[in-house]
Amino acid sequence: MQNKIEFYKPSIQSNTKQYIDDVLNFSDNSKVEKLEKSFTEFIGCEYALATTSGTAALHLAMCALDFKRGDKVICSINVFPSVPQAVRHFDAEPIFVDIESKNYTLDLGKLEKALEKNQSKKLKAIIVNHMAGHLVDLERVYELAKQYNVKVIEDASNAMGAKYKGSYIGNTGSDITIFSFAPHLCSSLTNGGMLVTNDEQTYKQAQLLGFHGMEGRLCDSYGNVNYIYDVVNIGWKYDLSQLEAAYCLADFEALDASIGRRREIAAMYSMHLENVKHVKLPSVDKDDISTQYIVEIDKNRDHFVNELKKEGVTISVHYMPLHLTQYYKQKYSMKVFDYSVALGAFQRVMSLPMYASLTDEEVLRVCDAIKKVASEHI
Repeated sequence: MQNKIEFYKPSIQSNTKQYIDDVLNFSDNSKVEKLEKSFTEFIGCEYALATTSGTAALHLAMCALDFKRGDKVICSINVFPSVPQAVRHFDAEPIFVDIESKNYTLDLGKLEKALEKNQSKKLKAIIVNHMAGHLVDLERVYELAKQYNVKVIEDASNAMGAKYKGSYIGNTGSDITIFSFAPHLCSSLTNGGMLVTNDEQTYKQAQLLGFHGMEGRLCDSYGNVNYIYDVVNIGWKYDLSQLEAAYCLADFEALDASIGRRREIAAMYSMHLENVKHVKLPSVDKDDISTQYIVEIDKNRDHFVNELKKEGVTISVHYMPLHLTQYYKQKYSMKVFDYSVALGAFQRVMSLPMYASLTDEEVLRVCDAIKKVASEHI
């Protein structure tokens, strides 16, 4: 059998090793600052704060917005567990909303009903995620947020480099947007996240809480903290290391090229898998950045996946709806059919390999494997 095609492999850029060597040789220990500056310049936002992961950025965002016990936060049922998990760490309550069936993003009609049903002083925020890089109608989200006086946290883990009505995600009107350099990977080469905002007070609060609530601290080029400082709040350690920032900076500088390559791969999938029986393709428009390519199998998806594995092709599923997981099912007494759209999608969808270093030959191998399995699928 030919070599296995992984679902995802991190890319190593031409300057990745050089940037890492800069840090190891102590010739440039300002990679974190350069990464943050690159973000603000690229996106057009006022402030960017690097963190150890996207999850850390999300939790820090909630710290900066002063979430408390009993607060309510609305989010999609179809998200990575990090989203409601961060909410629960404040002993706050996630309010789950079903998805729409086309792009598997938050159903905004159901969002409005959830806002109306749960409006109170405890209702604090909406967390919006962009599944597979398909952008939610943010204008409508902002209108609803204003109407119900709640904050908007944008989980843009799958939307780095995407544009919404001419503006980059991260500079469209959300109170805080968070990004991840290793979205939902359990063991990446490195981790890294970014919190961006246009609000100075929110940024300063995040910056303070992001390093132990310490005020007046100064660090030298080796990371030593001066011994005269004050602690004015209870924070944590969310800050990104120079080594991780070196890797992330090289990756970020290659963002446009990576998006371009993913679009090419998506176009190849759409062309070569058109009209393959049992397989429904996603709708991909010119603005999609194709962080994932999600197809639907009309029946017996798991058998289809297992047959693909025999052909050396690894896929994934985004995501298991949270009401099917033990903790959330028991904690909130949710039933299997409470979120019928997410349930139905979970039973049918699978995400194909999608990353910049995937070669044309590998893409064609994936397509051939799908065609072969589909021709024998019952």
